[in-house]
Amino acid sequence: MHVVVLAGPPCSGKTTLAHHLAQPDDVVLDYDHVARSMGSPVQWLHPEPYRTGAEQELQAQLARAHAHPSDATCWLLRTAPHPTTRMALAQAWQAQVYVLSPGERECRRRAKADGRPPGTGQRIGEWYHRYRWWMGDLDASVLVRGMID
Repeated sequence: MHVVVLAGPPCSGKTTLAHHLAQPDDVVLDYDHVARSMGSPVQWLHPEPYRTGAEQELQAQLARAHAHPSDATCWLLRTAPHPTTRMALAQAWQAQVYVLSPGERECRRRAKADGRPPGTGQRIGEWYHRYRWWMGDLDASVLVRGMID
């Protein structure tokens, strides 16, 4: 199975884009979905032990998807503001990495409209403060244009 990483801050549209692009045989690996499926009492900003358990389960699902002999796509959703993290994901899973970055103001607007918890705004700001470009980053607007066409 081919792995595509959609990276970006909270509320950048990773989940929406992945579910829009996913074909019937594709897999969408979303940390928040995994945490909720494990019983997390919240939609986002999961407490322990769900945070650690969800990360471990997400990694296990990713390994299974990558090993699966299929032409389908595994859409991996990560914040990954550091270029070394995105580079490691690309190398480990032979993945393409697309970065979604609609701007801090837009992410904060979406967070408010979604009713996200108070810590979300801080996490959005931290992502934009930590984000650095990597030469392997692909522009997600190419994928978004495919949605509109």
